[in-house]
Amino acid sequence: MRHLIIFLVAFPLLSSLRSSAQQFLTGKVFKKNSTEALVSVSIHNISAQRYDLSEENGSYRIQVVPGDHVSFSSVGYMADTVTVTAAMLTGDFPVYLDVRAQTLKAVRVGEFSNYQLDSMDRRKEYAWVYDHGNTPRVEHERKGDGVGVTLNIFRNASAKEKQREKLEKRLAKEEEEYYVDSRYNKDLVTKITRLKGDSLQQFMTKYRPSYDYCRRAANVDILVYINDSYKQYIKGD
Repeated sequence: MRHLIIFLVAFPLLSSLRSSAQQFLTGKVFKKNSTEALVSVSIHNISAQRYDLSEENGSYRIQVVPGDHVSFSSVGYMADTVTVTAAMLTGDFPVYLDVRAQTLKAVRVGEFSNYQLDSMDRRKEYAWVYDHGNTPRVEHERKGDGVGVTLNIFRNASAKEKQREKLEKRLAKEEEEYYVDSRYNKDLVTKITRLKGDSLQQFMTKYRPSYDYCRRAANVDILVYINDSYKQYIKGD
């Protein structure tokens, strides 16, 4: 009975100490010299081998202790690594990533498109999300202007995998948006419509094609689609 009483008294105390020992580095990730928040930045606590992604508003939260090394990385940006201090845990710690200067080689017929190269870079960046359980099979599909990396993952779901699977679905959706952006981009729309500024942004938002359409459409179909949409835009439809 004495041992039981000691356990009942000590257990809540130990749980409380364990809970209070958990500390989190929080804040938002921005593009350097800008207020633009960066989505799905990979946050890696190198010391404790913990990972997370920044949210849609750029916010992040990862468990740390002072002295941990935490890296922030995203395709197209220079990675940044910080050493956690006690002061950084007293409030939000903003992170600013600088754009990586790079010049992609012109893509010849039969090679991967720039979009596909970016897609494969994203696949490497988020390997910690995808590479768990059974090894994913990565396929490179070619259609229209070329799609990115298609991920076919076969494994049994478990409670431990729920968070990863949630992130995986989120990344898959973002990959679709990247693909639409690669086929329906500002440079192409501007050449056809001559729209600029707010008018260009309004047009692109209103007439943004679906991912499924972009997958089916050839380059000439995209051009015709933009031109027809512009005629509707002029009429005020």
